[in-house]
Amino acid sequence: MKLQRHQDLQVDSQKCNIQDTAVASPTEMLVCDFGESKVNLVNCTVGGVVASVSVPHGPVGICLLSESMAAVSLQTKKIQFIRVGRGSLTLDRVLEVDKDIDAITTLDSCLVTSSTDPPGVTIMSVDGKLMYTVDNQKAGREVFKEPYFLTSSVDGYIYVSDWDTNTVTKLDNKLNVLKTFTDPSLQGVRGIVSISCDQLLVCSKANHIIVLLNTRSGKTTVLLGQQDGLKEPWALTYCHTQRKLFVAPCDKTTHIQVYKLV
Repeated sequence: MKLQRHQDLQVDSQKCNIQDTAVASPTEMLVCDFGESKVNLVNCTVGGVVASVSVPHGPVGICLLSESMAAVSLQTKKIQFIRVGRGSLTLDRVLEVDKDIDAITTLDSCLVTSSTDPPGVTIMSVDGKLMYTVDNQKAGREVFKEPYFLTSSVDGYIYVSDWDTNTVTKLDNKLNVLKTFTDPSLQGVRGIVSISCDQLLVCSKANHIIVLLNTRSGKTTVLLGQQDGLKEPWALTYCHTQRKLFVAPCDKTTHIQVYKLV
């Protein structure tokens, strides 16, 4: 696998602090701007904000539930639903939960969330009904310390990156812990995205690299590094239609780096 750098996307925000991103369509992506407490719809071909909506508190995680609905994790124990239209964003309902949520994704029409206080992962319905949960006590060992990002794969597994333990943990759809991946390249792991049944892309903030992790073999391959313009990569998302990887650096930047699979 080889990734080639393309022109960066400008997000056009004076106080931009990107926490998470999600592909909304082949031409648009959702960007959580924690600095201005906004969710932006960004043109992922030429850059620029197409639409923007303010949220009550800083957004930290985002996922697309359907073509027209996104879920955003906010501080203060809330999930904000946002309607996504053609070039428009509109606030929908708010779901109150029992803990602060960091990362959020979707699996089988449910919400999967991670929390760092206390550290653990939860699956709930879109109405907030708790279905499954796992933490260190339930697992019987210290699995998580800072599970800040997660992703789901098309074959029904959940992967959680933990920047304190420098690990990626594989869970099934009932949150049974299946495997934990460790490697020197996974130092200070942050953003994580599944690109196929057995392949993950992972940000190593400490090493300034993007790592390809094969979940069958456990093998890691460094795909991008400082020579490719990376510095403390934080969040990432992948567009299968465009075959593009979008990387948000950890520097309160106003741009997103773009790399195309060639």
